[in-house]
Amino acid sequence: MQFGVNDDGSSEMLSLDLSGHIALVTGAEGGLGNQIAIDLAECGANIVLTDRTAGAPAQALATQIRSSTGRDVYVVAGDISSPDDVRQMASSLRNVLDRPVTVLVNNAGHYRDYAPIFQVSDEVIDRTIDTNLKGTMYVTREFTKWMIEAGVGGRVINIGSGAGRSGRWRHAHYCGSKAGVLGATKAMAIDLAEYGITANSITVGFVDVGKFDEGDLATVKNDIIPRILLRRAGEPRSVSAMVCYLASRHAAWITGTDVVIDGGESAGRIPIG
Repeated sequence: MQFGVNDDGSSEMLSLDLSGHIALVTGAEGGLGNQIAIDLAECGANIVLTDRTAGAPAQALATQIRSSTGRDVYVVAGDISSPDDVRQMASSLRNVLDRPVTVLVNNAGHYRDYAPIFQVSDEVIDRTIDTNLKGTMYVTREFTKWMIEAGVGGRVINIGSGAGRSGRWRHAHYCGSKAGVLGATKAMAIDLAEYGITANSITVGFVDVGKFDEGDLATVKNDIIPRILLRRAGEPRSVSAMVCYLASRHAAWITGTDVVIDGGESAGRIPIG
């Protein structure tokens, strides 16, 4: 895959070649994870998709990627919020793959059940933090261990949210989980640097993944789009292109960094109207 255009518009400049890499994407059956997995494969990586049940959506995505790119694609079932499941996923892949995963994309997340802090349930808090923060740590622990044992280096790319950088109404549990991912990523970078493994995060703003009903679309139009400098939602490829870049050799000297992709929403207050 290539990104960038020459001054004369004749061709693209930056080639992102991930041939020889195996990239694991958690939560790949969702709209954003789906595009990330597709683009990593188009860059030449073989792909591992994780899904709680390895159900029909994940299997369909695997078939699509194999057909369109010719890459090897594996689907592994498991709940990333369970350390036992994550250990089992890593163990099963060690038995199947001839080399370790070298690009790890922690994309899976839980974003449901909004409530003010004085009403949010134990179950909602646990599910959100167990998936978004602890799941990211469990997966990173098991797969960077494999990278280190093999001495191959690698990339850890954690998908964050603007909610990790600022508060959101009725989202204390979600904001806390995503803020934790930002802090954990920097600490991961420190732990992993001596082994040639980089760790970075991407703070994602409002991206349209095509799953909004009529009520959601009204909220988007009236409340969200006016806060974005570029006055439109992002597309999944806005994020997946950065994932491919961070996974590539061109990003070998980037670690401990958070890249914000939000159409300018976090830049500051803007006029409405």
